[in-house]
Amino acid sequence: MSEEKLTNVTMRVRIGESEIEVTGPSDYVEKKVAEFLEKQKQISTPFSVVSPKSTMLPSTHMPASTKVMSVAQFFRKVSPKSDVDRTLAAGYFLEKFKNQDNLTASEVSETIRSAKIPPPKNANDSINQNIKKGHMMPSGDKEGKKAFVLTSDGEEAITELLT
Repeated sequence: MSEEKLTNVTMRVRIGESEIEVTGPSDYVEKKVAEFLEKQKQISTPFSVVSPKSTMLPSTHMPASTKVMSVAQFFRKVSPKSDVDRTLAAGYFLEKFKNQDNLTASEVSETIRSAKIPPPKNANDSINQNIKKGHMMPSGDKEGKKAFVLTSDGEEAITELLT
């Protein structure tokens, strides 16, 4: 009985700051990379293959720059005018560029502060106003604090500011 030699491949894919490296039979690697890409497809930043040892990505996925936009650059592109818009922009940045599943008021304030912009005096109030607009919604607790996520309407509002 002859044994087929299984060839392992290794692939590393980076999208924004999320990265996966998988080694194994090509079917397994393709499956895991496809799952990763599906999970990350909502991210609007370009992605690239980093040091691939196999070329298994479909040709529709063209390698792009691996540079990630800083929070200050993002805020310059969005140009939010109010505390409510800055809060929404910070939430979008955390979800899309930092791959956070949810965010807290203190994370929003810190993100705005790291862009060298004064944060809202009351981040919870700005979040509540975004909830009233339908741009954010509660998502349980995170480390004992209330957590929130952007809604699809909130993502669209930021996308409009980006254009």
